[in-house]
Amino acid sequence: MYTLFIDSHSSNICLALYNGKVLIKKEKESIESHSIFLVPMLKELLDENNISFDEIANVVAVNGPGSFTGIRIGLSVAKAICYSLKKPIYLISSLTSLLVSVDSDTCKMAVIPDNKGFYVSVFDENNNSVVDERYQENIDEFLAKYKIVDGALNVEKVIKYALKQEPVNVFKVKANYVKVIEVMDDKK
Repeated sequence: MYTLFIDSHSSNICLALYNGKVLIKKEKESIESHSIFLVPMLKELLDENNISFDEIANVVAVNGPGSFTGIRIGLSVAKAICYSLKKPIYLISSLTSLLVSVDSDTCKMAVIPDNKGFYVSVFDENNNSVVDERYQENIDEFLAKYKIVDGALNVEKVIKYALKQEPVNVFKVKANYVKVIEVMDDKK
């Protein structure tokens, strides 16, 4: 049985199958084309390795923060698979996935910048967990204490970490967006 991994939070799509021993990964750069490539990539990944959907035990999906549309596409595919196959879904933030990918003796943080600030996640090695994840306009206070990790994912470590968490009810899966969308109230 395999864990299916889906990450579409950035301009890179990463899909993987992991059975506890072997990791099979497929990646593609996809600027504004996730909806075109993700499902065919998944079909290719399964077909090339003679794996059927029946062999998928669960799904680990990255739920952001990151690309608004990319996250929605990846989560929609993950939810459809889990709902139709009655399989559990595990979520992991893109920042946490970066943090667990890196072995480090130092305090570490992952950062996603935008034009007004930064989404920051801080990891506690002692507890093996994220201790703080929030939006910051300035990260100078963090830079004195934490080292920023690079953007390389270790998919096997990410899957193992995610599977130690509780699965999420497929109907309660939510994206974790960088920006809060403000709506104007015309009635005021």
